[in-house]
Amino acid sequence: MTESNAGAPADQQDWKPSSSLYLALTALGLGWLAQFLFYGHPIGISFPLWIAAALASLLIWSRQEGRTPAGSSYLLFALILALAVLVPLRVEPMTTFLAIALTVALLGILVRAYRPGRLFEWGWLDMLVAVVWVPLEAWIRPWGVLSTAQARVTRGEQSKSTALAIVRGALLALPILIVFAALLSAADLVFGDWVEQALSWLDLEWFFNLVGRTIVTLAAGLFLLGAVVAALRRERDEARLNDGEPLLKPFLGMVEALIVLGSVDLLFALFVLVQARYFFGGEANISQAGYTYAEYARRGFGELVFVSFLALGMILALASWVRRSQSRAGGWFNGLSGGLVLLTGVMLLSAYQRLNLYEQAYGFTRLRSYTHIAIGWLAVLFAAFLILLFMRQLRRFAPISLMAAVGFALTLGIVDVDARIVEHNFEHIDSIGELDAYYLTTLSNDAVPAIVARLDQVPEEDQPRVLAGLSCRRYLLDRAAERTDWRSFRLPNSRAADALGTISERLDAYPVEETGDGYEEIHLEKDEVQYCYPYSF
Repeated sequence: MTESNAGAPADQQDWKPSSSLYLALTALGLGWLAQFLFYGHPIGISFPLWIAAALASLLIWSRQEGRTPAGSSYLLFALILALAVLVPLRVEPMTTFLAIALTVALLGILVRAYRPGRLFEWGWLDMLVAVVWVPLEAWIRPWGVLSTAQARVTRGEQSKSTALAIVRGALLALPILIVFAALLSAADLVFGDWVEQALSWLDLEWFFNLVGRTIVTLAAGLFLLGAVVAALRRERDEARLNDGEPLLKPFLGMVEALIVLGSVDLLFALFVLVQARYFFGGEANISQAGYTYAEYARRGFGELVFVSFLALGMILALASWVRRSQSRAGGWFNGLSGGLVLLTGVMLLSAYQRLNLYEQAYGFTRLRSYTHIAIGWLAVLFAAFLILLFMRQLRRFAPISLMAAVGFALTLGIVDVDARIVEHNFEHIDSIGELDAYYLTTLSNDAVPAIVARLDQVPEEDQPRVLAGLSCRRYLLDRAAERTDWRSFRLPNSRAADALGTISERLDAYPVEETGDGYEEIHLEKDEVQYCYPYSF
């Protein structure tokens, strides 16, 4: 440790004085990049670009400080980038939401696990703290580095120190003065006129835009600097929270747990027997019970998925709260738990088959597509849970659940939910009987190329509403293109515009008309009006 660093605060004693200024300046640069990419621009390719820049900066800072990341951090890097790339590749709402939400969550986990590692030994409390505490910690950590950077710049010169203090004071006073001036102007008309005359020389729109960009730059830079400091300052051997101990000390007896598991096993077994006779047994048995096959299948897949979640939570709670000191009783517990997992797996298979049959009869929707994919990832979770239960390693179930959530989000992006809905519903139009073609035009731009490709298969009576919906989509895309640039680029929007360009003559027959009340409408045949609402972009 150098002499100049010996008196630094405890949290900063391991930082090189020369690197503090470097860290502060590069964080400010990334803050400027954040306002350049996001300020006044809808999210698009800007999201993965900024995420990639932030992660690259973290690696560069690590090298600068001589702090090697843990091996699991590279896995987090890959998952974060994969999720971030989904944002410009898909515009379907659930895919976009999960991609952004999980990216933010994984960034918090990366900060906390960057050097200590041991991600797959984390418990639920570690996950919670990473998601909740790290954003708060990011606002606390940068100030020590900034203080060291200031000392590096001034080198003890009073004039420079005073100048920086004046700049900081002016930046702090400016937003306060703006707020108070606005409130006092509203309270007194004469004072308001005076303020307006005093500021008449100033382009207020430009001024507020500058203030907004400055605030975004400083806030993003400070937050990123704090997150990096929090990541790099942790030691590699930092202990996990509640290391090796359950959150709640076991308090439930084995007899009580076996009764609960046994009774639920019996109930699930009876249900599976009914499934074997009436569902897996074929349509004849169902007809004898007074139901059609479609009526029997259309109900229950949502309830069965929910029951599976509850069953998994119940076993996890029992495994954590039960005193399993006796090896023989522990064997019974594992056996009954394993039986319950297997029975739940059969119920998931039943839910999957019900959903398949229902989709063949009534077509795909987003909710049915989500459920379809979720069932597969639930099955993976149950298999992992059963393995961890017998290994007595249930603490590892928390990171595995996180990986399953990431897998679910990535699967949504790979499947391309909205385009798949269009393709499936057109392919099974004969079995569905009635195609809800207008519903298809309300999907995101992911679906537009598939709709255009199948346009001639749309029933003649539905053609006007579908063409009107696509005309509305073209209008909205053109309007969005006028106010956005490459920073908001999303591939489905570009592909949708290209597809709609191939049928522009047909769409011209359904022009979008702007009304005086702020709505846009399209006139169809027989004086029917269809409104043009914003869709998912």
